[in-house]
This record gives sequence, C-alpha cells and structure tokens, in this order.
Amino acid sequence: MPQNEAPTAENPLPYVREPCSEAGPEDKTIVLILSTMRAGSTLLKSLLGSASDVSNIPEVNFQKYKYPGAYRQMAALSEEPIVVLKHPAWVYEVRSYPRLPPYPCVKKIVLTRDVYDTVSSIRRMLFGRYAQLLQRFANRLWAERYWCRVHENMLSLDIEHSSYTTWVRYEDILLNPVNETERLFNFIGSEQKEGIASYNQPEKHTWKWGQDDGSERIRTLQVQPPRPGSYDNISLLRTIEHSPRICALRERLGYGTLPPPEGSISHKSPSAFQARGH
Repeated sequence: MPQNEAPTAENPLPYVREPCSEAGPEDKTIVLILSTMRAGSTLLKSLLGSASDVSNIPEVNFQKYKYPGAYRQMAALSEEPIVVLKHPAWVYEVRSYPRLPPYPCVKKIVLTRDVYDTVSSIRRMLFGRYAQLLQRFANRLWAERYWCRVHENMLSLDIEHSSYTTWVRYEDILLNPVNETERLFNFIGSEQKEGIASYNQPEKHTWKWGQDDGSERIRTLQVQPPRPGSYDNISLLRTIEHSPRICALRERLGYGTLPPPEGSISHKSPSAFQARGH
C-alpha cells in the first residue's frame, strides 16, 4: 500500500508493507520490544541483555529498517547472536506506531502497562515535581488518544497470536521476574535457561533520558517490587471509569478492576497491579 495513504477505522496502519522475502544471517535473531512510553522497556531490555548471547545496546528506532538489506543492518548492530531493539511509541508517532520491519522471522515482545500507572509515570517524567499540580489536565489525551491508540495499533497488526510474538505485562515482571524472564529467554531462543531478577549495567553506553530510562530506580540493577502507593488522581480514575474504550481495552489486556474514584485509596488488591517505577 502507498505509505501516504490515510489511516481508517478498518485499516489503522495502511503503511504496513508486505513481508520481505530477504533472508537474514542464519546465526542472528532480531527481537523487537513494542510498548508505550514508561512501560518498562528499559528494564526488560536490560534483563534480556544480561544473557551472554543477547545484546544490550542503547535504544534503536527499529521503524527505520524497512528497506531491502535492513535485516542484515539490524543484525550488525551487535555481535551477540540475539539482537534486541526497543523503541516505545513517542507522542508524535501515535497514529503510525509501530512500523515493523517487513521480515516475518523478526520476533516481537509486546510489553504493556496499565493505563493509570502509564499516564502517571509519563506525567512525572515530563513535569517532575509539578506533576501532582497538573493531575487534572490532559487525562483523556494521554489515556485515550495515546495509551489506547498505541495498544489498538499493536493489536491491529494481527500479530497477537503469531508464533513470532509474545505479550508480557510490566506488572507481571515486577511480581514474578524469574518466571517471566525464563519464559522470555525461551521465546527468543537464548541459551539462558533460568529466569533472573537482576541485570547488568551496560558496558558501552549509559542509561539516560531520551534513549532509555534515566531514573535512579533502573540503576539499582534489581527488579524492584511494586511500590505501595495511592490512586490519588481522582480525575484520571474518572476518565478511565467513564471511557468504554479504555475499559474494554484494559479487560482485553487482562487488567483487573481499579478502585472507585472516591478519595485517596491505597492499593489493597493484587488485581489493581501495584506497579511503579522503571
């Protein structure tokens, strides 16, 4: 299809190309991490990169590798046999993300994080100490036009049930890092058979905002347990509760019921997915 064709409800990602027949190096596996911002992609990349046969390189925009010969260029980004590339959806990419390289053998890990924590974390990243003062603003923009749209795009690619695609929730990584990483190592074909809960600091680059998570939490080199907190953004809770679109998508992704938007309510139930940070 022409790349300049406008998205429609029936075909939200019209620029997706037909699979390319080009074969890549037989000894190389390309793995893409798809996610929104602030969904834990740096943590996941670091965990996978702790295996001796998996790369641990800075964030790479895999969307630019959509031309003949691109598979070999992706494979050349690291000497390890498994090359992991992650690029969360930036705000300006919301209508088009993800543009996948047109190679059927590329493996995809779709990483999700619940909407409340995603929006709250984005706000803290953008506004720092002023984030709480801005809790009432732009909730529908971030929750529906960003979080929903990106996940709907990923679901529309017809990769949900592909043997080259697996899904993982950030909340499950925090609660069960060993089990989840064992499953993911097996999915990407790593020689690492045991799951892990710690990771290594990159040898050839540093974590910094704009390329990876730049927070202090990622620098602990350990998967941190969910931080107790409160759902204190009543406006965001109401936005989620009153949006059939958000509610349907949360249910499809397996997220439980959020507390009612009345006062400041502490986390009580595991179904609320008590995840913060990374």
